[in-house]
Amino acid sequence: MKQTLFLIQVEWQKKWQIARSYWISLLADQLFFILGFLIVAGLFDLVAAGNFDRWARLSALIGYLTWRVAGGCMVEIGASIAVDAQYGVLEQVWLSHVSPGRILFARSVALILFYSLRVLLMAVIIMPLLHIPLPIRPGVLGLYLLTLIGVIGLAFALAGLHLVYKNIDPIVMPLATILLFLTGALSSLEGIPILYPLSRFLPLSIGIDLMRSLLVAGHPLSQLITEPAFYGLLLNSAVYLFVGLAILSWAHIKARTEGSLAHY
Repeated sequence: MKQTLFLIQVEWQKKWQIARSYWISLLADQLFFILGFLIVAGLFDLVAAGNFDRWARLSALIGYLTWRVAGGCMVEIGASIAVDAQYGVLEQVWLSHVSPGRILFARSVALILFYSLRVLLMAVIIMPLLHIPLPIRPGVLGLYLLTLIGVIGLAFALAGLHLVYKNIDPIVMPLATILLFLTGALSSLEGIPILYPLSRFLPLSIGIDLMRSLLVAGHPLSQLITEPAFYGLLLNSAVYLFVGLAILSWAHIKARTEGSLAHY
């Protein structure tokens, strides 16, 4: 436990130092995603002929900010192999006595914290501009973290594939973009015959719907945790995490057996 906390601290310090060094890029990235949501909200309002009210905007914002955290973590964890290689520490990190799962877990915690702080700052700017309400409900943090577990599992799988196949960048960004549209992050897909059933197998979709039920519809957490959707979220997150860890373990063994870590 002490070692894991130390790893989380190291990963957080590394991420914070990089962010401070490239603060202009960080600021530009923040403004890009803020502007992106404002444009999307304007388009939705135009299509809805002015009926895109503040609660509908809150619903879209919940999905958008959750996707932003998930997408940022997925891209960075998946590409962390290349980053370790770039800094010349790949062999030292991945051939150490610490398991790859523990390393990526610490990295994931640091990234979730980093991107969560970023989206909170985004919300502070967006919500007053669009007159979005701020309901406070107990349990939203738990649903939020459960929702991210599935994406972290997917990111573990991508990191493992990167370890073996060297370059998976062409699929990481498109996959993150797909999650924005096929999970109903911007607008619920309920009622769409093919897309809605498909979205239930993807990470984010069920968790975002549950957070909307809690914050927008006002359903109590005690009711939500008894619904099939909540058990679906638990199963979805567990499956993605298990598969991600399995692929990461396979990739680590394969890379060590073939000695391919030295090829970076």
